[in-house]
Amino acid sequence: MFKSFFLIFLFSGFVYPQRIVSLLPSYTEIIFELGAGDKLVGVTNFCDYPEQAKKKDKVGDYLNPNIEKIYKLKPDIIFMGEWRNDFIKKIKNLKAKTVVINQEKSVEDIYKTIRIISKHINKEKEGNEIIARMKKEIDSSKNKSYVKVYAEVDKDLWSVGSDSFISDVISKSGGINIFNDIKIPYFKAQWEEVVKRNPDAVILFSTGYSEFVSRPLADKIKAAKDKKIYVLTPEERNLFSRPSPRIAEVIKKVSEYLSSK
Repeated sequence: MFKSFFLIFLFSGFVYPQRIVSLLPSYTEIIFELGAGDKLVGVTNFCDYPEQAKKKDKVGDYLNPNIEKIYKLKPDIIFMGEWRNDFIKKIKNLKAKTVVINQEKSVEDIYKTIRIISKHINKEKEGNEIIARMKKEIDSSKNKSYVKVYAEVDKDLWSVGSDSFISDVISKSGGINIFNDIKIPYFKAQWEEVVKRNPDAVILFSTGYSEFVSRPLADKIKAAKDKKIYVLTPEERNLFSRPSPRIAEVIKKVSEYLSSK
């Protein structure tokens, strides 16, 4: 019976992908974590983790990939985000399976992405193991500080609403996003509103400490008074902004930060 099944499988023309293109850094990280990094033939300019990702052929950035270069790489499968409908239509004209993955809005959505990718490349066992490990690490990091957190993810007061996985990271770290009532992933906050919501802690992705505390009324914010302002390094910024398996490490870091005196 097994032999018959194998022959049907073999002659059905179905072969798991041997040439993969990843159009998001987080997907690249997941594919390497699944043990399929050797099958990656193309990644974005921003795919810099793990170290081996830097050696892969680059196909542009994830908002404007080079379709001609992707075509030349002859991929069996392309993993991409739901960023641009016009580009999705163009890339689907290539003779490769295209998997469009929804933007992650929570840590649970990261698990979904891992399951989707692992299923398409025959690494479901490894995917389940990664998710189990992440859950264990996250559970061990939980604290009950419940401090109010303001996350400034880019210049000009760009912050996160409840539909960003970063907001869920804050929650799972024991904090409360001060803009959790804003039902969109990212938006430009008003400084007066940040002051009014008076965060206990601040996480800065692009802004420096001096610039933040020099803003009008910044000295009235509890986070500034208590010096609970966490300025991310470039490496930490990449770590915090990518919905990849390393998000468990992020939650541990944020949890330690929020619970520190």
